[in-house]
Amino acid sequence: MAKEVIFVADDFGMSPEINDAILHAHRSGQLTAAALMMAQPGTAAAVEMAHENPSLQAGWHLHLNNSLPATTDRWPWGNSPTRAGFAIGLSARARELMRREVAAQWELFRRSGLPCHFINSHHHLHTHPFVYRALLETVGPQFRGWIRLGQARMFDRHPPALWRALDFIYLGPRRKSSRWRSTDTLWGVDRSFRMDAAEVRATLATLPDGFHEFLFHPRTRTCPDTLCLLNLRESPAPA
Repeated sequence: MAKEVIFVADDFGMSPEINDAILHAHRSGQLTAAALMMAQPGTAAAVEMAHENPSLQAGWHLHLNNSLPATTDRWPWGNSPTRAGFAIGLSARARELMRREVAAQWELFRRSGLPCHFINSHHHLHTHPFVYRALLETVGPQFRGWIRLGQARMFDRHPPALWRALDFIYLGPRRKSSRWRSTDTLWGVDRSFRMDAAEVRATLATLPDGFHEFLFHPRTRTCPDTLCLLNLRESPAPA
């Protein structure tokens, strides 16, 4: 097995400013892929950008909180991913809304005409058992991309015990049994909005064979995550 690394920006389509930062990080930096949110203020422009820049791999960024829903005017649980997770787990009404959103957002992505290279979600809610099941039922076996299920790693220390337990009990078995390809590791959860090129470069040099994802959140052309990606392009990281 060879070593494969992908640099992914989340929240493509959330706003014009984020769209501009992501496109800049791809054209002038090391950004490989962008996760597209449907039914957001910048979605239409992001779809057009993705069509005009096919070297930027587009994926679907399912969102169930802190966003504009596709099938209703607002989320009943507000912006909190924790409240969303508990509501979906405990309420049949919340699960029905979630299933409608999964179906509607997936249909919107399909209508965009973009190939779907991967699937992930806002605040990682696609890993929720009920949401993951809805994805399997909605997207179906025809999907040939990959899904974000990699073990979350930290740059300067071991992951907390809770992260390790979650991976051992839930995410690890999902990686092994998933009908879709999945990442082996996920880097950047502990550096949201403040990724550092030196840390990324040092980590890349030590990675074993496998499929490794680095997560970024470009917000403007001068924010830390965008500058990190530009820096990596100027001084390429080791393979």
